Order: sequence, then structure tokens, then C-alpha cells
Amino acid sequence: MSSLRGRLPPVNSLVAFEAAARCGSHAAAARELEVTPAAISRQIKRVEHFLGVRVFEPLGRGRTLTREGRELADAVSIGLEHVAGIVTKLRGRSNQSSLKIATPLAFASLWLMPRIVTFRQAHPEIELRFMTSDTDLDPRTEGISLAVRYGSGNWPDLSVQPLLHPHVVPVCTADYLKNCGGISSIDDLLSQTLLERVGEGSFVVSWTAWLKGAGARPRRAPKFILFNSYELLIRAALVGQGIALGVDVLVEDLLRQNHLVCPLPDKVLWNEAYYLVSPRGERLTREMELFSEWLIAEARGSPSAVQRA
Repeated sequence: MSSLRGRLPPVNSLVAFEAAARCGSHAAAARELEVTPAAISRQIKRVEHFLGVRVFEPLGRGRTLTREGRELADAVSIGLEHVAGIVTKLRGRSNQSSLKIATPLAFASLWLMPRIVTFRQAHPEIELRFMTSDTDLDPRTEGISLAVRYGSGNWPDLSVQPLLHPHVVPVCTADYLKNCGGISSIDDLLSQTLLERVGEGSFVVSWTAWLKGAGARPRRAPKFILFNSYELLIRAALVGQGIALGVDVLVEDLLRQNHLVCPLPDKVLWNEAYYLVSPRGERLTREMELFSEWLIAEARGSPSAVQRA
């Protein structure tokens, strides 16, 4: 293969051309690149001299791309964007003591944050950056090192490790249970105020699904308070606003500390689970391996831990 130097115009000239084509004028490109319009014009002339064709032509008081200029602009834009993406990725790897971790908000608040102190004490040199979202984020495009996802586990572009497979059980405060006179059946439960999460996102835990899983056929229509955040829903349960569906993974600490109680023992194993994911085919850094090992070990201590062979 012949040298790229002999097959391409000078790189600075291509950068100036790309800016002028994208910005729509030499003046705008000059402002972006912090040079003079005359310097942009000189660089574009170098491109035209190298190609032997014009890439801009006059249009009124300005300039527009020629057909050949549009072809070159498309190619240069794709090529430089690809190079810029790789450079960003490699620069991100240079900071080997930083981890960007994405999790659902409720998981981060109710499960991860109470435990993360042990990782930070063991590895104070690793800088942690958390992103929380109830919609699935793409680790590659978001520059995420590792992510915890809730769902089916069927993500072909990701390496997937099962973490926690939750059961779901009704929860409320002991005072709420006392004040309502006690609950001994699902019919009693349905006479109370139920807290329900609605809205977008992969995290879906509904009373309709729980009742079906419990084999119940409601004889009355319950009354609801609706939330778009599971964390807020649990906070409402903690101040006695009603009965929530407790994902045991997320409320196990609150149950152990008696901040919440189960008015009924009926537990339903949920179809979805929590998984640790990373981009498939990418080598894990030492920091990613340390965090993965710690997270898996913490998950194994939970009653909802996924059993491994």
C-alpha cells in the first residue's frame, strides 16, 4: 500500500475544509479554528490544487460546495469522526484509575450506595463516577466502564454476568399495619392504599403482575398512589403512605432494620433480574476487574443472589 502522505492532501488542509463545509462559510470556520478567513482560503486552495478540481464555487455573496466538494465533505466527515471517536476512547483508557459505572436509580440508592464504602476503603486510588438512569444506557456510546442492568439478560452486544434474581413482596411500615387493623389476606391488602410505579424504563414491578404471580383474583378494585420513581415510592412507604411492592434486593436492608415489614408472606419470583454488563469483546482493565469481583462478592451475600455452578 502506498504512503498516505502521497495520497492525501495535508491534514491541516482537510481539517480546514471540513470546518468550512460543515459551518457553511470560511468566516465561520475561521472562528471555530481560531484562524483568519484568509488562512482557511489558503488551506482550501491546497486541497483543490492537490485534487485538480474545485471544491467550492461562488453562490451569490458566498460559496457553496461543488458536487466533488460534497463527496469529499462526506468522506472527510466520516473519517475524522471515526478518528476522533477512537482518540476519545484511547484517552479515556489513559486514566486507569477512573471507573464510570451506570446503574438504575433505585438500585444505586437502595442497594449499591450503602455498600460502596467497603470498595472505596479497599481501593481509595480508584475514582468512581456514577450515572443513574431507569433506561438502558449503551456502554460504548456513553463511555461507561461497567453497568448494572435490570431485565431479561438478553443483550447480544454485551458481556453479561447474572447478579441478583429478586422476589417481590408487599411492604409497609409497622405503624401502617397496626393502624389499618392488620392484614391477613390479599383481599385485606386490596382494601388499602397501594403504591404503584408507572412510566418508562426497563424496571417494571406492577401490582397486576404480582397478583397474577400470587395466583390471586381480586374481588375489588384497589386505590393507588402513582409514582414515576421506585425510589420515591419506597420513600412514600417509609412515611406510611401505603403498601408498596418491595423488590427484596432493594428493600432487604430496610426489612432487616425493621423500617419496613411484610404484611403478608406471599413472595413472587420475578422474571427479570439484575446483571453486570460490559461491552462484549473489550478487555477489562484492572480497575474494572476489581470492581466486578467486589460487586459479585457483595451480591453473593444477598438472599437473592443468583446461584452459580
